[in-house]
Amino acid sequence: MGRPRRIAAKFLGGFVPAVAYHFGVLEVLEGRGFQLRKGFLEPGEERETGPPGIDFVIGSSAGAFFSVAACAGADRRQIAGTIEDEIAETAPFQARYLGQGKGLTRKLLDYVRSGIKPSWKDRRTWKAWAAESTLNALFPLWSLDPIARYLEEDVLKGRGWADLRTEAAVLAVDLNHPVTFVLGERESPILELLREEPVDPEAIHRILGSEGWKIVTEFVAAGVDPDHPVLAPFRAQPWARHTTVYVRGVPMAQAAAGSMAAYPFYAPVELRDGEGSPFRIGHYAPVVIDGEDRDPFTTDVAEESGADLIFVSSISTPYKYLHSVGSLARLGFPELHAQKATQSRDAKQENAARAHVMNRRLFDEGRRVLERAGCGEQAIEDLHAAFQRVAWVDHIRIRITPDPDVAVESRLLRRLDPLSFTPQAVDRAFDLGRRVAERVLGRYSFEFL
Repeated sequence: MGRPRRIAAKFLGGFVPAVAYHFGVLEVLEGRGFQLRKGFLEPGEERETGPPGIDFVIGSSAGAFFSVAACAGADRRQIAGTIEDEIAETAPFQARYLGQGKGLTRKLLDYVRSGIKPSWKDRRTWKAWAAESTLNALFPLWSLDPIARYLEEDVLKGRGWADLRTEAAVLAVDLNHPVTFVLGERESPILELLREEPVDPEAIHRILGSEGWKIVTEFVAAGVDPDHPVLAPFRAQPWARHTTVYVRGVPMAQAAAGSMAAYPFYAPVELRDGEGSPFRIGHYAPVVIDGEDRDPFTTDVAEESGADLIFVSSISTPYKYLHSVGSLARLGFPELHAQKATQSRDAKQENAARAHVMNRRLFDEGRRVLERAGCGEQAIEDLHAAFQRVAWVDHIRIRITPDPDVAVESRLLRRLDPLSFTPQAVDRAFDLGRRVAERVLGRYSFEFL
């Protein structure tokens, strides 16, 4: 790779084992020379960039927890705990951080704290209210507030994004719009334009996740110059949906908690600013859920940062039939949920790969048509530039995942409990990440010219 500019790493979810798994992957990466610059900057110190250091870290779901902890300098031993209370009192990471119920008792406490809420008459019908209340009492969602406090107080110790030696970002999906928020130090220019121009307050709901022409239409109707440079990308791709928004101003711990809000385990997270007030985009206060509810394997954010080399680490992959165990249906709800989630992720990745292959075939066929018509090299270059701009025909994505056909890794994967963070469980997941990374990276040699 000649004159590399940036190296990025993306870490995906997978509950508790994924955090330790990523530490194993990171150890192998650092053994190959790809160092994560950990810890915080001293006053007046500037970030160091350039290979072979990792310049940009992106996390989603459990990978968001890992990204924040690893960039802050935490070790995998700091997430090892136990479910035995007498030992948990002294463990760095305690069982109670994994969740706090929102059942009937918690709801009564929240009611006392927050005051009067709309009566059941204002919430559809009494049957709907009764059914909703019963479900909430029988199947309470957990709150991620304890994990956010743990990250803020014990890991980050009040530091923020700009204090890290390595730039980081966290992905979280907006519950009310088909949009992935990239929470970090960057901000989409469209948000600044939204603050500066007198746009209808309700416009934010119409433009989040919309096609380019709709976004341009909203701002032009508000009096913005149609040729404004911020609107240029939307005019260039009028029919493309813009489903990624860079958002600045959300604290790291809050962002990580929002990215981990995996339904049906955790309640959605209402984003807040550094003062504890609701964070707003325009007048809209985003509520976010698991950062992998939309295509988790995409590397767009890393590529847009200028990265030439991107590592993707994921513990999640669809299981095949386990001959020693039998159907996963026998293993209970956690295994069923994990299987459903990983199959969904694989399907999204397969769709992306299929679209990539199709776009490449369309480009090759278009080039042959131009060649037969004698249109010349310039026409072919223009066609290639258009396909690369719109369909990214030259981009190849590589992801690190465990291969169920590898016997040793498969046995390790089956022994991992999604909600266990005992020292033994952490070591098993760590060993799995190290094994997979050594096997995958063993296929490549890295030379920087």
